[in-house]
Amino acid sequence: MKIRAVDKEGLLGRRVLVIMGGYGAGKTQIAINLSLQRAQTGQSVALVDLDLVNPYFRSREISGPLLEEGVKVIRPEGDLAFAENPSLPAQIAGVLRDRSTDVLLDVGGNENGATIVGRYHDLLQGRDVGVLQVVNIFRPFSMTVAEIEELRLVMENRSRLNVQGWINNSNLQEWTTLADWEKSGEVMADLVSKSRIPLVGCGVNPEWAEALGLVWQPEWIPVKRYLKLGWKGLKPE
Repeated sequence: MKIRAVDKEGLLGRRVLVIMGGYGAGKTQIAINLSLQRAQTGQSVALVDLDLVNPYFRSREISGPLLEEGVKVIRPEGDLAFAENPSLPAQIAGVLRDRSTDVLLDVGGNENGATIVGRYHDLLQGRDVGVLQVVNIFRPFSMTVAEIEELRLVMENRSRLNVQGWINNSNLQEWTTLADWEKSGEVMADLVSKSRIPLVGCGVNPEWAEALGLVWQPEWIPVKRYLKLGWKGLKPE
């Protein structure tokens, strides 16, 4: 059984998005692409980097180019920006309260990351907040419905936030096959059925979608890769 993403509650359009997911799910790429989409409309956008766990793929490492595109990255400054345990800037609470600014929170990929976003629990209770979990079934500890659900429950417990929607970002980059894509649809259908949480979007790289002969769907989120070790400048690969 396959399933199409349907965002009946308009979660992807809410002012504040909390984007969680396991290691390698692609939540930072999703957060960057969604931030750029909003900034392109002229909306004030802040990308809050709470991914303090993974030292290799952090949105704050490209904050300069993102700012040029209209996305302000809120992160530890100076030497603290790349510390193993950076302190959290006071501006986070400010933008969460500022209703003129859209905010996307990129949350670390384990229970520690969820604990960090839990510090802002009281500011993340409004109807303008969406809590989403990004899934890539080709990454460790996210290959089965049971593993994905286990991660969700841990992150919900630590963050004190309930996941409201799934984003299917399953891929093997340029090595993704049509069978891989179809398999992810089957897993997500089972996940939606068992969790009773809707699939609200799919992260899809336009290039590999075209290579697979997929017809672009309106609920798909175009995901271009902006992060890579040693990468310079804000240009998709």
